[in-house]
Amino acid sequence: PFQVNVKPALPTNHRIELEMDMPTPQQMATNPSKRNLLMRALARSLIAPVTTFTIQEIGSKNNKTMVAFSNNTIPYKVCDEVALDAMASKMIMKQKMRTKTEFVKTMGNQFYVRRATMIRHGNCDESVEISTTAPTIQSMQEADSQLLLICILLFLLLLIAVAIIIYCACIKKSGKKKSPS
Repeated sequence: PFQVNVKPALPTNHRIELEMDMPTPQQMATNPSKRNLLMRALARSLIAPVTTFTIQEIGSKNNKTMVAFSNNTIPYKVCDEVALDAMASKMIMKQKMRTKTEFVKTMGNQFYVRRATMIRHGNCDESVEISTTAPTIQSMQEADSQLLLICILLFLLLLIAVAIIIYCACIKKSGKKKSPS
C-alpha cells in the first residue's frame, strides 16, 4: 500500500510533436523506463531540467511513434514568443522547417527523431487574426440623433440669449426716452 500524488498538468499555449522510428508506441506506453529515458534525452537535447517537460500524448501515425510534449516553464497566460522561439531553434531549422541534425544526434539512437514540429495554440496561435467590428446602422443612427439633439438645444439656448439681449436693450431705450420729458 503506497500513495501516489499526481498533479494535473498546467494548460499550455504550445505543443511539440516528435515523429520517431523507435521505440514503438506500445513500448512507450507500457515501459515507464522508456518514457524516463525519453524525458532525459529531451532534457539533454534542450539543455533543461527533466521536470521542465510534460508528455501530453503518445500515439502512432503512419507506422511512426508520435510523442507530444510541452515545456512547463513557458507561461500559458501570456505568449512568450522569445522563449518559444529559443526552444524551437534548438530543434527546428526555421528556414526549411526541418529537424536539426544536432537535435537528432543528442536524442540518441534509441529515440531516432524523424521530425519535430511546434504547434502553437491558445494565445500563441498565429492563425488567429485580430478583428474589429464595424459600427452598425442602428448605432450610427443613435449617434446622429444625439448629435442633432445637441445642436438643436444649443441653437435654442442661443436664440433665448439673443432674445434676452434684445429685450434688455429695448427696455433701456424706452427708459431713456421717458426720463427727459
